[in-house]
Amino acid sequence: MKPSPADWRPLATRENLQRRAALLAAVREFFASRAILEVDTPQLVNFAVTDPQLHSAEVRWPGADSRLRFLHTSPEYAMKRLLAAGSGDIYQLCHVFRGGERGALHNAEFTLLEWYRLGGSLQALMNEVDALLRALLGASALGATRVVSYEQAFQEALALNPLTDSDEAIAACARARGTGRRAGTALRPR
Repeated sequence: MKPSPADWRPLATRENLQRRAALLAAVREFFASRAILEVDTPQLVNFAVTDPQLHSAEVRWPGADSRLRFLHTSPEYAMKRLLAAGSGDIYQLCHVFRGGERGALHNAEFTLLEWYRLGGSLQALMNEVDALLRALLGASALGATRVVSYEQAFQEALALNPLTDSDEAIAACARARGTGRRAGTALRPR
């Protein structure tokens, strides 16, 4: 139900606010138990994101310093600067912003978890993601985790190989599923 403009009440229920707070606390506990440092980097940055699939929201401060700035789409760049300066393993829970990407399944502002581990393998990262999800899901995370490659997931779900099929085939698959004309270009890993 969409509130009327005169309705000042938020859509979030107290129960959902409590669930969210518990999840955030569980994320922090998970990383603290692994001695991964929580960091907090700026949300307002001097340069837009370079990823052509993402669009930065623009901000201008009133007054003398009215140069164009941007709300970050991810804390990646600032966190990588910390890594380069010797921070060690780090994570961040923060609000991020995506200009022009609001829809039924995607808000322009949302909370993102990003973390970096030094010297780990892909398998170690996959194991840590699995452990985090199990910690957050609790009893709901029954059974063994099934690990599939990026390529295998697309082949099983879409009968499409994102690594070898043509751009035209990928775009046709995206259009057939109503994901829009740009979606086909985002399927290839970088």
